[in-house]
Formats: sequence, C-alpha cells, structure tokens
Amino acid sequence: MIETSAGPSDRAETHAWWLRALSPAEARDAAGTPEWAAFAAAAVAKAPVAVRPPEGELPGTSGFAAILAPFADLAAERVRAAAAALDGEVDLTAILDEFAQRLAAVLGRLAARTLVLELNVARVTGRLAGDSPTDRFRAFVGHAASHDGLASLLGEYAVLGRILAQAGLHAAEALAEVLHRLSADRPSLVATLFSGRDPGPLVEVRTSVGDGHRRGRSVALLRFADGSRLVYKPRSLAAHGHFNDLLAWFNARTAGPALRAAAVVEGDGYGWAEFVPHRPCRGRSEFERFYERQGALLALMYALDGTDMHFENVIACGDEPVLVDLETLFHPPAPSLAAQTAPDPAWRALESSVDRVGLLPRLLLGEENALDLSGLGGDAGQHWPVDSVSWADAGTDEMRLIRGTHAFEPSLNRPYLAAGDGAAEPADFTEALVAGFRAAYDTVVAGRDELVGPRGLLHRFARDEVRVVLRATHVYATLLEESTHPDVLRTAADRDGILESLRENPLGGPRGALLEDCEQADLRIGDVPLFTACPGAVDLCGAAGTRIPGALAQTGLDRVQDKIAAMGVADRHDQEWVIRASLAARCGTRPAAAPAVRAAAAIAAATAPDPETLLTTARALGDQLIASAFSDGERTNWVGLEPVGAGHWRVRAMGADLAHGCCGPALFLAQLAALTGSERYARIARLALAPVPSVLEALAGQPEDLAVVGSGAFAGLGGIAYALAQVAAALQDAEIGGWVERAVLLTAAAAEAEDEVGVGDGTAGGLAALLAVHQGTGSPAAWDGARACAARLLGRPVPAEPGFIRGAAGVGWALSKFAAAAGDPAVQNAASAMLRAADAAGSDSSWCEGLAGYASALAAADGSGLAAQAAAALRALALAGPLPDDSLCHGELGAVHALSRAADPELRAAAAERAAALAEALAVRPPRCGTPAGMPTPGLLAGLAGIGHGLLRIGFPDRIPSALLVEPPIPIRRPSQASYTR
Repeated sequence: MIETSAGPSDRAETHAWWLRALSPAEARDAAGTPEWAAFAAAAVAKAPVAVRPPEGELPGTSGFAAILAPFADLAAERVRAAAAALDGEVDLTAILDEFAQRLAAVLGRLAARTLVLELNVARVTGRLAGDSPTDRFRAFVGHAASHDGLASLLGEYAVLGRILAQAGLHAAEALAEVLHRLSADRPSLVATLFSGRDPGPLVEVRTSVGDGHRRGRSVALLRFADGSRLVYKPRSLAAHGHFNDLLAWFNARTAGPALRAAAVVEGDGYGWAEFVPHRPCRGRSEFERFYERQGALLALMYALDGTDMHFENVIACGDEPVLVDLETLFHPPAPSLAAQTAPDPAWRALESSVDRVGLLPRLLLGEENALDLSGLGGDAGQHWPVDSVSWADAGTDEMRLIRGTHAFEPSLNRPYLAAGDGAAEPADFTEALVAGFRAAYDTVVAGRDELVGPRGLLHRFARDEVRVVLRATHVYATLLEESTHPDVLRTAADRDGILESLRENPLGGPRGALLEDCEQADLRIGDVPLFTACPGAVDLCGAAGTRIPGALAQTGLDRVQDKIAAMGVADRHDQEWVIRASLAARCGTRPAAAPAVRAAAAIAAATAPDPETLLTTARALGDQLIASAFSDGERTNWVGLEPVGAGHWRVRAMGADLAHGCCGPALFLAQLAALTGSERYARIARLALAPVPSVLEALAGQPEDLAVVGSGAFAGLGGIAYALAQVAAALQDAEIGGWVERAVLLTAAAAEAEDEVGVGDGTAGGLAALLAVHQGTGSPAAWDGARACAARLLGRPVPAEPGFIRGAAGVGWALSKFAAAAGDPAVQNAASAMLRAADAAGSDSSWCEGLAGYASALAAADGSGLAAQAAAALRALALAGPLPDDSLCHGELGAVHALSRAADPELRAAAAERAAALAEALAVRPPRCGTPAGMPTPGLLAGLAGIGHGLLRIGFPDRIPSALLVEPPIPIRRPSQASYTR
C-alpha cells in the first residue's frame, strides 16, 4: 500500500514503495521523501474510492487517461496555486482544464504498456466483470482508477510511479513558468510582436510542441482571446536574434528576393517568437520565388554550419520559406569530440557540405517505403517507413501492443496552391533553388570581410547558446519508449539497465564518459538529452548546467570563419552537385525514354570507333574523376549517388564495393594508367584502395558481419577481391597484390554464411570473382572457394527472376564458367538448365535485369547449347535501339558490351555502329550516368568509372578484361609516359 500521509514515520519510510525506484547512489543520499514520491502519494490520495468507468469510444490509449487523472488534476492544482495572481491576464479555468486533459492523456501513454499487461492478467485470471470485451475493459479502468487500484499499481511498479510523478511535476512547473514569463513580458510583447495591439487574455497553451528538455520544458503555442498566436521557447533566442541581424545585412546586399525573418523577443534564457502561418501561393511564379529563397537560405545555413532544418523547422508562408528554429547554428561536424577524427576525406567533405543542413532531400528508408523528412520534404499521404507502437483492439479487454507504420500528417513546410492543386514538387524547381543558392553564396563571398575578422558580424554570435546534437533524437526517443516496458518498471536497476545500454555506443573522446553521464541524468527524468555550447568556446554544457571543458576540437566561430574564408568557385561547384544530386535522388528516376527504335536495316556494317579517340575520351573521364575526388594525401574517395532499395537513391561517401564504391574508379583508373603510362591515374587508383586492408581486417575481426556484406561480385567481398587482383595486375603492384589473398579468404567465408545467391551480392558473384582471381593469379584458396561456392549453388533453389545480377541468368552463367574451368559436365548440365529457365522475354534492355545481361550470360556460357537462344536475345537487344544513358548497368555501354560478344557479324557491326555513335556523342556532350536525371556519379555500374571502362573495353578488348563478365586480370605492359598522349 502506498503511504499517503504528508510526514510518514521513520518505520514507514524504511519500507516505502518509492525506495525501489531509487538508484543505489540515490538511496544512499536520500534524506526523506523525494518530491516526486510525495506527489505520487498525494495523487493516489486524490483517487476516489469508486470510479464510474468512461463511456463512448476509447481509441488508442485514451481509456487510460481516467486512471491517471489524479496525477493530472494535482498538477493543474499546483499551476493554479502558482498562477492565481494572474487570473484576468489568463483564463486559468480554460487553460487548466485543457492542460489536465492533455496531461492525463500523456501519462496514459507512458503507462500504457504496464496497464495493458495488467489488463490481460486480469482477463486471463477471470477478474473482469462484463458481458463484452468493451464492458470488461471499462471494468478494468474503473478498478485501476480507484484509490486501491492506483495504489496497487504503483506499489507493484514503483519506477512507473516515479515516471508519472516526475512528468506531472515537470509539466506543472513548465506551464507556471510560461504564465509568469508572459505576464512579466506582456508590455514588451504588445509593443513588438503584437504591433501595439493588446490581444486580450491568454485562453490556450499548447505545450509539448517538440522534444522535452530541462525537466520537460518544450516549445509552447499560445492563443489569445482575439485569436492572435505566439510561440514560446524555453531556451535562449540570442542566436535567432543575431541571425535576424544577418538576414538584414544579407537583404541589403542580395540581388535576389529578400528573405523573411521570424521576429523574436529575447528573455533571460528563454524567448518569444512570432507565429508564422502556413499560407498558399498564387501560382507557379510564387513557387519559383519560394524555391529561390529556399536556395538562399540553404547557402546561409551552409555558411553558418546550421543543421537540423527538417520539415518541422520550416514554414511555407506563401512564397516565403521561414526558418522557425535556429538552435543548431555553428554546429560541430560529427563526430564532434576533440579526440575523434574521420579518416575518409569524402565523408568529411559530405559532412561539411550543404547535405548536413537538413533542407535537402534525405530519405528515411523502411522495408516497403521511404519518406523524405527534410526541409524540402514532408510529403503528405505517405506512411512512416519505420514501425512504431500502436494498439490493437483498443478499448477492449483484448487490447494488445502491435508495431506498424502510421500515416504521415501533412506538414507546413511545403508551398501549395489555394486552389487545392497540392504541394509543389521540389525537384521541379531545381534550377530556381540552385540559382538562389548561387546568388546567396556569392553574396556571402563578396561580403566576407564584413562577416569574419575581429569586428565581423559573426562575432555577435560568440556568446550565444546553441544546441549540439551528439546523437540522433530518435535514438533517445526510442530508448525512452522502451524504458516504459513493465518488466523494467519495478526497480530502478531494471530501468537503468535499459538506459545504460546507450553506453554500448560510446561518444568517445577524453570527455565521452562525462557526456554519457549527462545523457543518463536526462533520460532518467524522461528528458531527451540536451547539450549546448557557445560558438566562441570549445566547452559543452549539459542540460543541468554541467560543464564539459574542451569537448570540442575547435570553436564553432573559428570553424565557420575558416569555411567562409575558403568559399569560392570550386567549393560552390561541389555544393551545387550535392544540391542537384539530392533533388534528383528524391524522384529516383533515371534519364528519359530511349530514342526511337532502329529498324533491322539500319544494322549495317560500320567502322569501329578509333581506339585513340576512345582513349582520349576515357582520359577526359579519368580527369573528371580525379577533379571530383576528395583526398587528404593518404587516401582518396568520392561522394556519389548510390541506389538503396527499389527505386530509391541517396548521396553518400562511396564505400568499398565494386558496383558503387571506390573499387570501381580504382579499377578504371588503373586500367587507364596501364594503357597511358600516366602515373597520375595510378596514384589515385592506389589512394582509392588505401582503406581496403583496414576494411578487410575489420571484417576478419567481426565474422558475424560477413553474411551481411556477402560474397557478391559487385556489392560484396568477391568484387573487392576481383578489383584488387585487376588493379595489382594493371599497375604491376605487388603490395596491392598482397591484399588479394585475405580478400579471397573472406569472400569464401562470406559465401558459407550468406543466403543470397545472385551475382551482385550473393554466392554466384562470389563464385565468378574467385574463379577470375584464380585464373589470373593461380591462387589455390580462390579455386577452393570457387569450388565450394559452386557446390552450394547446386543445392540452392534457382531464383525466380530471370536477370543477370540477381536472377537465374547470372547463377547459370557463373556455374557455366565454373563447369568450363573444372571440366565438369554435370555442373554444365545444371547451368544450362538454369539458363534455359531464365527467359528474359518482355524485359528491358538493361544489363542488370534485362536483355543485355541475359544475352551476355547465354553468349558467354560455353558448352551450354544455347547459341540459338543467345542469338535471338541479342537480335532483340539490337532492335531495341540506343538506351537513354551511357552506363554499363542500364545504359548503352551495357548493350554494346553484349552485342560485341555476338557470333553474328551483323550484330557485331551493330555494336560497332552504336559504339561509334556513343564516342561521337561524348565528344560534344557530358556523359549521361545511369542515375536519376543522369547526374554524374563516380561508380562503375551507373557512373563515370563504368563509362570509362566500357570505352577502354571497346577500344582495347584484348588488353582490358570485361568487368561486367568478371573476366580474369590481364597483366598489361605499361607504356612510357610519351605513349598515347593527347
């Protein structure tokens, strides 16, 4: 039974229920009943002896609000007592009625898991009266809401009592604080944000707008008697005020449209902001201006190291995007702590690019769908792609927790038409956004002497409080939600074990432990952890005021001044690529439809393109790759577009795989170096592969990850082993050659553990890659691994899809390659059966899934007896005509590669004609990658490296092995520097 007296006896104190909710350190230091325990006891004392169950529909957890109403009512009483003198300035009755209802609902959600457990226990033990599931649920609520029921609940789940009491106390304290601050600041607010007009009494306060910090304090939306609204923020708005000064400076200098600032009034550690309404546009011209302004804001946020500008922090007010939350200016890069460094120069470049601002499209991916939560995103009508907690059979005694997606509510950041034509698609206004970005970027560069330096405008921010986000907020939110499971609510040690699991992913650095202690302190009181800094200092502060000295490697002000000093044409070009690529990736579509189909008569004899011309074009692509690379002298990498899931792409620093990672450019540049004798290409190829040994070492130390990485020839370890062997042969580099054997062993181990069988990321790819490495290097381990892969493939079901990279065509082709090498007729028969089953009729012309790959597999499968089937597929591919991009995977070079392998001279002539046409086109236009909107990307399958490799393959087929068919390396005699010059 819960002690409800104001002053329990020492004996009662010794056995108090709340002791189980204390950590060992708290129990040692306890000096009487904690405030939250007294609050909980008082709430139980308020609960009636008997409760009439609620009537009507009870969706979700709403039925539990009645159980926790005593906590909410007690919190409202505390606010009434604290704000009684303000009655008249505020409608206390209306505000507190709504406050109590909302708080009871919040507490009901916090207790829901425990209450559902108790409900089900009561049901299965036959302790619920009623003729229907609904009646029995109401009976449960009636008992649980009574004095005895509530006392029993908290007596069993002491930590739940603490959570509920702390939430009630914090909510009351926060609301009383808002009301008193409003009263004190009303004259100033009337004169400024209300333009001299008194809005009348306050009638509504909507708190919990955003995450709770510093004992549950959060943004609040206030409404007054005349309908006016005002935003309260429980943090310093000094940085916001100084940003408004910066906007005034910018607006006086920009040639583009002026940017709107959200007006603020600063208090001492808190502030007030004007309410910015969501208003429609009046036509496409206003859409254009909106996105031009959005581009300008992106440039300013980039210059100021602003982050977290997601869909909730931008309001579309007609043709004006307005930033309403500016708490993360001067934000350090992640990882943010002094002792940590990021070894990948491309990762560092992307982390400091416009991508980190949060305005550009960034997909949250799930198994079935994706959602853009950026400042440009927030698409209405979609579902969240990640599961969240919801409740089945709510309001009945069969209520239970389920996980699933829920609809995304319409957001306020997108411009729309009043006519109801819906929100504008950001990608349709790419040019307007880029133009706005470029103009604002140039304005900053032109005026940087006024911004940086001892008397620069940026020094006004030096002592402002800004937020530093060390972990994604959803990590904290998920942990807090899981810490309300009833199994961890009986003792503090149980719940602390859940919260302490966060330490398994340490923040690192010399101050990491202190930062983690601050996180734990915030989480224990139900807050999302908060860290702040001043742009002029390297210290961090926790929410409770704990100072962590020297936690940052550099002051935010110094970092921003360095960035602005370095801004220029080259950097602007890089940022514009990120902008265009991000917007293109949002739509996820490849280049437009292919040109018209050519008639069979057009497939006439044609002169093959001149190898020198092809080499010149390939060198231009190599130069473009080098120019777009990021290097720190020890390694080189690229930022590119990578497919993720069906139809989705993302901008990211390249990984190590062959398809879209650094191995693809390294392979092409090494081949280019071998043909030209240029040490420049060889050097970048080596630097691109520099991190591979550490990647292999890490995987060797974590064998449980091998199945996830896989053995595939393009997305797995097989591709890495293959690329290492190819580059070592092309550059005659013994050091890189020495890395091959470890990659081979890991590929074989991954094949043993994986479930995938396709060429791209599964065992067929591992087989093809290991076989090619063996044939090029003589490695016995590679042969043993290939033989084991073949045996596993013969025991696996054939993929249902017909394609090359994931389907039956690729598996049959890989087995056929092995059968030819091993001289095994039984394996060849199995491979032929798979290839016959892999009918690609009706497929597109791509290499990965369509006719090009299917025909290549048939034509390359020696001894399969499928020559006629291969010829028919190649003829269909030829008749389909040129493809809309130039890439190996979905583009023209994949088709040319397949046609060039044909036995039919007419089809080889078609390949020559199309290769010549492509070479001529590349002499007058940029290459078209197999990416959304044809955006340039470095990778092999969809990007520049693959286009370059394809050109070299056409010009020098006896010297450049096919990467698409995973042919073994050919040692190339490197010419002198004078050979093959431009």
